[in-house]
Amino acid sequence: MTSRMAGPVRERVTDADRRHFDFVQTLLRISDELTEEETANVKLFCLHLIPKGQAAQLRRAVDVFQKLMELDKIDQENLDFLKEILERIGRQDLIQNVLRRFQPPDREIPENPELQPENPEMQPGTSQEGGSAEGNAYLVVHGEVRMIQENLDRLRNRLATLSGTRRSQVKFRGYKKHKSILVHFSMPRENTAVLRHMADHSDPRLVYMGVKSLQIDAEVPIKVQQEEPVYDVKRQHPVDDIEVGCGTRTKHQRAPQGWTRLSALNLFSDALPLHLQAAASLEYQGFSYSLVRALVQKDRLREHQMRQAIQNLRNAEVDSNTLRQKAEVDSNTIMALRSKLKITENRLKEALETIEVLEENLQQAQEYAEKATKQVTSHVTEYRGEKPPGGWPQEYRGEKPPGGWPQEYRGEKPPGGWPQEYRGEKPPGGWSKEVEKADVESQTHLADPFGTTGIPGDVGGDKVGADPTVKEEDGKTPRQDSGSGFQGKEVVLGTEAPEQERHTAGTKVAASGSTGDEKQGVITFGGEGSGPGKFYFPRGVVVSPSNEIFVADGGNRRVQVHSTEGVYLRHFPTVVPGTGDKDMEPHDVCMDGNGTLWVVGSEVTADHVVQYSTDGTAMAGFDLKNSYHYRGITVDMRTNHILVSDADQGAVHVFRPDGCLVRTVRHPQGEMKRPRCITVDGEGNILVSDWDNHCVYVYDESGKFLFQFGGWGSGEGQLKWPRGICTDSSGHIIVADFGNKRVQIFTRHGEYVRTVRIEFQPEGLAVGPEGQLVVTNYWGGTVVIY
Repeated sequence: MTSRMAGPVRERVTDADRRHFDFVQTLLRISDELTEEETANVKLFCLHLIPKGQAAQLRRAVDVFQKLMELDKIDQENLDFLKEILERIGRQDLIQNVLRRFQPPDREIPENPELQPENPEMQPGTSQEGGSAEGNAYLVVHGEVRMIQENLDRLRNRLATLSGTRRSQVKFRGYKKHKSILVHFSMPRENTAVLRHMADHSDPRLVYMGVKSLQIDAEVPIKVQQEEPVYDVKRQHPVDDIEVGCGTRTKHQRAPQGWTRLSALNLFSDALPLHLQAAASLEYQGFSYSLVRALVQKDRLREHQMRQAIQNLRNAEVDSNTLRQKAEVDSNTIMALRSKLKITENRLKEALETIEVLEENLQQAQEYAEKATKQVTSHVTEYRGEKPPGGWPQEYRGEKPPGGWPQEYRGEKPPGGWPQEYRGEKPPGGWSKEVEKADVESQTHLADPFGTTGIPGDVGGDKVGADPTVKEEDGKTPRQDSGSGFQGKEVVLGTEAPEQERHTAGTKVAASGSTGDEKQGVITFGGEGSGPGKFYFPRGVVVSPSNEIFVADGGNRRVQVHSTEGVYLRHFPTVVPGTGDKDMEPHDVCMDGNGTLWVVGSEVTADHVVQYSTDGTAMAGFDLKNSYHYRGITVDMRTNHILVSDADQGAVHVFRPDGCLVRTVRHPQGEMKRPRCITVDGEGNILVSDWDNHCVYVYDESGKFLFQFGGWGSGEGQLKWPRGICTDSSGHIIVADFGNKRVQIFTRHGEYVRTVRIEFQPEGLAVGPEGQLVVTNYWGGTVVIY
């Protein structure tokens, strides 16, 4: 065997490769952050370089960047062209957070050794650029050892500030090194006069920049005297404007202790250019430059004090307005509470008066009942020949009563004759009702002591204790939820419960104020109508963490709120903000992580997405193009993006809450035709039900297609016109199989798990925090809770 000598290991990935990778990654990040509108603006700025026909074929911003690289407009070392475009479209955040991080801090700019200023002997206007709108400025900068990007940006910014122009109008042409660095800039010709004036008077800002000379176009170079203003803290006497401590020093003088770099930077503040003309005028009148600087400094101090006073006044005004608003709110609250207290006192007074009247009536009724009872007892005892309570009276025991026997008992006819009852005659007007009733009851009781109107325990002929015979299904019917607690492949929900259970459930629901029926753990509420608790074509539904059910009541143009027991709570109209209180027909409803509702709907001219509070206050919204088909909506809890289906385009649009389009999700081969309802699972995947293709399509969070499942049919895992879709806490996918009158459950990978049979065609569905499954019945106008 021959052995091979091991050669030096060659590095597979070099620093240049990594630099290129970082460069491409920077361009991709910028491209992903730009919206469709901003990408179109980038193409518009590049129309002078890229023909319109080619620009239309470049779909992404990174394609435009690649074309600019081919045209040698941008590369790894120079991104100024791209930075200029980002500034003009208002994306300074990308420059700060993405572009500057890619560029190294000490990136040295290559020099141009051939750079020469224009010939000073030429007359102005005879140079090559004399007829151009731009003028050339040649600066000799002292103190710079090498020209890096940070120094160049600093010089450009300060020249733009001094000449009163935009930074983008000050363009760097090149530089070369010598004892000092010669830098060539170009700027609008009308702004060069200011620089010329500053150089003539050795403006301290040019001195601080290190500028030793300045040449405009082919003019004679102007030397800048190297004297810097200093502030001597030992001589600050606010007696006279001349003695404020301003002076000048040469390079041989030592700066006092109070001199700092920050003091010189103050020369480039926004306030100083306001006094430049006044300072120049004073100098022309013979005042010293030190006095001019002192006046400017004092004026700046006064202006600062005035601004501070104005700001304090504004803050005080804001505080006073806040206090006034709070006082108004407090006074309104007190008035409202006072009125409520007055109403409560009046109601309490009325209630006490009513209670007093009822107590009097009750006492009178009790007295009348006692009196009637005594009369009935005496008459019954008399007519039945029974011994009365307390024994027979003396006359019935054969004893002579005190005072002797009366005439009728002695056999003597009393004065006026015998009374009718003793003669066996009926008295005038007939016997009293108490006597007749007592007699009838007495005779009935004597005839049948156990009662002859029915057996004991009967109430109105209904046998309450009887055991009804109701045929039950063989399969179990547990409470439907979104978990994995089903005992079998198919569960039938909504079957009839025994009569006794229906009676008990109905009693419970009625007692709680529910608007529906409860059958064996299944609660149904609603019904067709426009009153509170009634629905016309209910569609989308969502359950809040506080167990409140929000239903999009499409036909009534409102959202209704019920509890998970089916109790009606409230409703609010789906008003579109900014349209003069016009309302829309809601299609679907969802809830974001902040507990606010997002509703998608339509009216005559456009579709709308509106954000509501849970009490129905319209908070924000944005408009969509009018669509012929119903739309679905959901919220990605991780990014707070709003997802809306678009059946016209066969796509799902992803928006920011302010309505700015982030991306559009489509099938790569265009197979998704009519998306209806959408949801986002715990991993950020987007699930879409397509009622035209009878499938469910799954995409990742970036819109990349993953897989699909379903297909036309009635078998296990097959679908017919699927509508609502959601996921449970275990990640199962729950689909409303509209055409097959059932709900099917799949794994997160689209594998069939089980079928839940129901008695209607399900439209929308949602899973509650306690595992409740809420389904809307579009045609029946009801909502069912399993």
